[in-house]
Amino acid sequence: MFSLNYKNSSWLKNYILFRIKIPFSLNEQYFGLFEENSTYDIFDNYLYSITKDNGIFFGCPIISTSILKSAKALKFPPKKGGTIMLFLDTLFSIALIEQRKLSGVKINTDIKNFEADFLQIIFLVIEYFIPSSFYRIPRDLQLKELLKDNGVMNRALEKLEIYFLDTITLKNKSNLGNRQNIFAFLKLYFFLIWARENKINYNCSPIFFHKMDEKISEEIISQFGQLVWSNSLLDSTEKLVIKRYIEQTSLPKKKQTELYNQIIIPVKKSINPKSFKSLILKNFIVEQLILLSLINNQKSWHEKKFIKDISYSLGISEKRIELLFCIIAEFFTKNYKKLEYLKKKSDIGKFYGFVNNMVISLVKKNLGKIMKEINETKELSRLLIKSTTIKLTEKEKNKVKDQLLDIAKSIPAIAIFAVPGGSFLLPVMIKVLPFNILPSSFLENSDQFEAIENE
Repeated sequence: MFSLNYKNSSWLKNYILFRIKIPFSLNEQYFGLFEENSTYDIFDNYLYSITKDNGIFFGCPIISTSILKSAKALKFPPKKGGTIMLFLDTLFSIALIEQRKLSGVKINTDIKNFEADFLQIIFLVIEYFIPSSFYRIPRDLQLKELLKDNGVMNRALEKLEIYFLDTITLKNKSNLGNRQNIFAFLKLYFFLIWARENKINYNCSPIFFHKMDEKISEEIISQFGQLVWSNSLLDSTEKLVIKRYIEQTSLPKKKQTELYNQIIIPVKKSINPKSFKSLILKNFIVEQLILLSLINNQKSWHEKKFIKDISYSLGISEKRIELLFCIIAEFFTKNYKKLEYLKKKSDIGKFYGFVNNMVISLVKKNLGKIMKEINETKELSRLLIKSTTIKLTEKEKNKVKDQLLDIAKSIPAIAIFAVPGGSFLLPVMIKVLPFNILPSSFLENSDQFEAIENE
């Protein structure tokens, strides 16, 4: 696939050498970003889109086969390499785009400029995450020379390796199909907003942004505590979940102990998360609360009122709250087969219950639009009516299935669930529609989900 130029390279150095030879590919989203005005809202929207799709935003990284192969070839840490490489690709590529945008440089500049630009981003990463090493690295050498000959640079990369291992992955957890550190997204986000500010004010210190990261992490843990206490009980499973989340914050041990002690006693409700100013951070806290409500061994919708109250306090509308639930349902609907931890019966039962409830609600709300589309699709309408009195052939069943999915794709509210096969959407649509059709074929999956939930 590629070769390394230097012997005894560490995995982070290997990664940088790899990216010098094979720069980040540019897709349509990159070019579209540069057609817009230079605003931080656009940057945040792009970051949200990318990290939502690749799972970093949810703490559920979706790692492609190509990333896994590259991580192995570059000698990344076993079982954790894919997660770290996905994080690095996201961090470096987005930082590169934003820095070029803020400099007024076209994204599709000649590839010969990539190495110099990449080096500047590496300097930013070192200055932000391990500032003590930054000021002793020479600035008059090219990236390849620094990697080959400069001891300070190589020691800085070794420190970064330790930092990323501690803050991106979880101890004793493989990166394949398991939840990873949910606070890794905050490390990425606060680095990027510091890098933006640093472009305008070169003397901007990272310390303020480190403190903001810590403050947001503390407030998230506080809201987690209030969520798990929303039914006035805190069981052993919930204590363990909260303890693990606190460990993921990377806060000082004394602060971690203090947070845990505050949460294991009844939490007084104080729904006032003042620090969540940007929309992306508001999305983050609400979506993490939704995820916690799914994995803390309680019923999926038990804490929904608390989540709504938090959302309202952040200025998030009812419609937006529903959208955030849909975004999570969409992500897991598309990726649940890649998430090993969902294969446990208790987890998969909650997952299916969550998605089914969401889809049922959306189908019912859009039933009028669905029926209008059905009536306008003559063949589908004829087959549905026929199915109420006569059993359809397999060919006719497949036609109904395909045309119902086409209709779902035309209605924005439910289009996100029209994934190939419609395994979540179709059983719900068949149950809700006023036709008694195809119970043995279309309701099979739905019955399985209910059976899992009832075990």
